[in-house]
Amino acid sequence: MMFFTLIMSLSILFLMSFTPLSMLVVLIMQTLLISITLSSFIFTFWYSYMLILIMVSGMLVLFMYMASIASNEKFSWSVTTLLILPFTIFLPMLFQDKMTMYKMNNLEKMMSFQETILEKLFNFKMMMPMLMLVMYLFIMMVNISFLVSNNEGPMRKSN
Repeated sequence: MMFFTLIMSLSILFLMSFTPLSMLVVLIMQTLLISITLSSFIFTFWYSYMLILIMVSGMLVLFMYMASIASNEKFSWSVTTLLILPFTIFLPMLFQDKMTMYKMNNLEKMMSFQETILEKLFNFKMMMPMLMLVMYLFIMMVNISFLVSNNEGPMRKSN
């Protein structure tokens, strides 16, 4: 339950962040927390491992490109962010007892559905969209690598 609370607070924190560096840190932490919760529900770690590899590599490439274009801004938190963050963490803990009872009742149902989750993701009908997604990510990674090559440097000049 604590992971869900942290995931929700990181989602709210992502909406309040303005610099690419802070967004990158929040997204990486959120991806790690989601993969940890997925690995606790599904006994095979491959799905959460693939999520980490795909999301973090895509985020790093995109934010490297955006950081080379964006201006250098100082990384600082506003007072409203610091006041809202504790409330977003502690508010879901008030409803924790009801959620844990519901979770304990449905734990057996979740264990029986774990095989069907992976079957739905990698079945024959989903093979073409999955291959298209993999090819799209690969092409975007290659294009961005060519745009920001070491010979030419970043798109903006540093002061």
